[in-house]
Amino acid sequence: MKEKQIYLFLKGRIGNQLFIYAFARNVQKQLGESTELIIDDSEVLNYNWENSLKYYDLPNVRYVHTKKELFSRRWILQFVILKLAERWCSCKTNYRKQYEKEKKLRPFLEKRGILNCENGYIDFTISKRNSFLINGYFQSEKYFPLAREELKKAFSLGSHLDYPNLDILASTNSVCISVKVEHNVGSSLYAVCGKEYWQEAIAYIIENVTNPVFFVCSDNVKYVKENLIDCEKYKVIFQDSSQSVHKSLAAMSRCKHFIIGNTTFGWWAQYMSANPNKITIAPNQWMLIDMPIDIYQDNWHLIDVKKYLGNTVI
Repeated sequence: MKEKQIYLFLKGRIGNQLFIYAFARNVQKQLGESTELIIDDSEVLNYNWENSLKYYDLPNVRYVHTKKELFSRRWILQFVILKLAERWCSCKTNYRKQYEKEKKLRPFLEKRGILNCENGYIDFTISKRNSFLINGYFQSEKYFPLAREELKKAFSLGSHLDYPNLDILASTNSVCISVKVEHNVGSSLYAVCGKEYWQEAIAYIIENVTNPVFFVCSDNVKYVKENLIDCEKYKVIFQDSSQSVHKSLAAMSRCKHFIIGNTTFGWWAQYMSANPNKITIAPNQWMLIDMPIDIYQDNWHLIDVKKYLGNTVI
């Protein structure tokens, strides 16, 4: 009998990577801890991005940087079926219809050891197969109920985290503000959170949190200060740009409350927080287009960004 293996396609940057791994880890736990997880980061590297998973201590993981292994006898049929399924699901259609096609194909693909969902949530049934091919983004907490606490512990780095101002984040009513400028500003898909959103979110925090200290985390702090948030009006500390992104994410999770944009990076920061009374503020629309979304969590405070977007919503 062949050893159990999972082959996983890694996509995007750290926030997406954590979601993808989280689902695969959940499947790995269902199949048994001896199951090897093969993580193919070739797409990430082709975009000149970083495989951030390599910084974490993950059980029974092996990284491959090309798709050469897919063309072995074990994987080739599953890979061909996946490519045909992707082509059919995405052909001449929008994201919503693609999702409906993926759900329709689910039983057929599951029987062949293929778990595929680009966006939204699909309730997969994991059989006791010897191999699974996993492809998608899996941006929902529902995908990893068995691994939840383990993932929070691993990604928050625990006592191993060394980062500037951690004492301030721990001892004050710290509020993480997560802004991804590259992701948001001017994008026809993602430009949901404009200046008005951040102003309204900060006003809500000031009204509900005593003496907040804002921890601004962004890929472009200069742009945030000049165009989105008047940082002179508040107590503010800034992300240390010299630190690796996985350490910055762990530092963000030490905050008491969160204002996040429509990014998975901010989602993971608030998700890992140990504060049971945290406030998480997010936009009530995640994309500018109609797309299956299951990323929202209960008890978030949602700001209606549609009133600011006008006719830009598709």
